[in-house]
Amino acid sequence: MGGVDEVTPVGSARGWRISLGVCAGLLVGFFCYVPAVILWQHFFEVPRPRVYPHGSFTSFGLDPPPVGYWVSWAGPAVLVTVPWRAARQFAVPFVPIAALAAWFVIGMDLFFTPD
Repeated sequence: MGGVDEVTPVGSARGWRISLGVCAGLLVGFFCYVPAVILWQHFFEVPRPRVYPHGSFTSFGLDPPPVGYWVSWAGPAVLVTVPWRAARQFAVPFVPIAALAAWFVIGMDLFFTPD
């Protein structure tokens, strides 16, 4: 019996927990991550970065965004994913969704200048 893999029975409690964890991770990553970061930035008085001109995507020059700004984006994700080894089915879909949301909002914060 060394080559037989254990299969989770259909309808088992473990299977439902995994499914619910994946769905919750996707929903929380999509709907709650950006508001959590905005609250973090507000309550901890994180300094806002300046808007960088068009064409400065490769270098921030002599005035990079403050370290606190980057920490405010990484902090909530670390608080959600690191301590919960038992909830890794939640963290696995949360991380890419949160990263995409962060990439979009950081890009808007740093490089969007209305003409």
